Amino acid sequence: MNSKLIQQLKTWVRVGFLTGLLGTVSACSQIPNKMSSQIDYAKYSQKEKPLATQLNDKEEYEFVMDLARLELNRKRYERAESLLQKLRKEEVKDIRLYRLLGQVYEARHKTQMALIAWQEANKLTDKTLDDESELARMSLVEGHYSVAETVYQGWLKKSEGAVQVSALNNLGFSSLLQKRYTQAQSYFEQALKKDPLNSKALNNLKLVKTLVD
Repeated sequence: MNSKLIQQLKTWVRVGFLTGLLGTVSACSQIPNKMSSQIDYAKYSQKEKPLATQLNDKEEYEFVMDLARLELNRKRYERAESLLQKLRKEEVKDIRLYRLLGQVYEARHKTQMALIAWQEANKLTDKTLDDESELARMSLVEGHYSVAETVYQGWLKKSEGAVQVSALNNLGFSSLLQKRYTQAQSYFEQALKKDPLNSKALNNLKLVKTLVD
């Protein structure tokens, strides 16, 4: 496989065409719904007293968190990052901070920093399968295949069939990126045994067969 095709495959990883969980799992890594993070600025501006005197510490923290989400949605990434870094000084174990920082850094094409953010998120006890998915995806983007494969191997131990299929498909894609075509083909075939109609595994198997023929 030439370098141009490898780069194209990595681009597909970034946008989630070939990797990630199936539709049975919600995508926490997606940018939050704008409606959920709207802030009633008019309400606060009408207050006679300064904002700081109207909110307790927890409320002020959540207000800044909402503001950071809004800045992210508006693609004001530098401002969003600044707000999130300030919040980290208050609470370093809030997993939401690292999820948002991962999105901010990736949007700014700082993929190495995005990977670090997802690594930090996955150190916390309240991590989810989606957090693991984002860690693995960014690891593939950065070429840290062993990190991604460790995540996917862990998914094979899950009881949910859909998660196992995603694990096999992603293990195959990781092998494909490393030009381990025979191994990749084996993973895709295993995925199809569990789910014969899985479109990602079908397409990936077709792709790898064109490379080995």
